Amino acid sequence: MEDDAQAFIEELQERRGATITWRTYATWYGNNRSILREFGVFLYRVQDTLYFEDFERSPSMFGIKIQPKKKKEPFIKYEGSFAIEEVSRTLPVLKTHAAQVAAGNRNKQELYSPRLFDKIFRQMVEMVELKNGTVHFFELMDRKQFLQELGK
Repeated sequence: MEDDAQAFIEELQERRGATITWRTYATWYGNNRSILREFGVFLYRVQDTLYFEDFERSPSMFGIKIQPKKKKEPFIKYEGSFAIEEVSRTLPVLKTHAAQVAAGNRNKQELYSPRLFDKIFRQMVEMVELKNGTVHFFELMDRKQFLQELGK
């Protein structure tokens, strides 16, 4: 397993033409272009650009693959990137609100900074708004480290 991970990292570095200097896994991802990835994305930095991509996941229990009862839609890989300098602002927001934006049921302008109650009792994601109006939502394991990578 460790060898597979190392080979994957090396393949990404070869594809990007530089060393990956930071990486994490965002356990949930969405954006304001109707893209939603319930199982998250691999998020990494190469030079001054953040890249992210998802993976096909097979349902399993205790490491044993489970065949779904109903036919699932074919997997379509999603990849994206943005330069750190493109980031206009970041903001922790409620995951439910981010999902509504990703589904087209809420406008990004309606998002607000969460109250203390929300931060303690509700799931949060990080909203990353770019200068071109695109919004990405990442459920991060370490928000502080992510903000350090952005220089915020």
